[in-house]
Amino acid sequence: MSILFQNARLIDPETGTDDLGWLLVKDGHIAAKGQGLTAHKAAHVVDCAGACLAPGLIDIGVKIGEPGERHKESFR
Repeated sequence: MSILFQNARLIDPETGTDDLGWLLVKDGHIAAKGQGLTAHKAAHVVDCAGACLAPGLIDIGVKIGEPGERHKESFR
């Protein structure tokens, strides 16, 4: 299966790049990426509308109040 993410803000901390472009994922691996329009075809196309696409972003401030303080936060 292939997924094409287009119109995405591609952020790569390793290379220090932050560009608008596209990213093609095939069988769970990055197959190609680039700027501007793409000629690639994919089973599923996602228009990111300028949203960020970056490897390994996590929110370290998330707290789950389970068990116990479910009135603050929970998995639901």
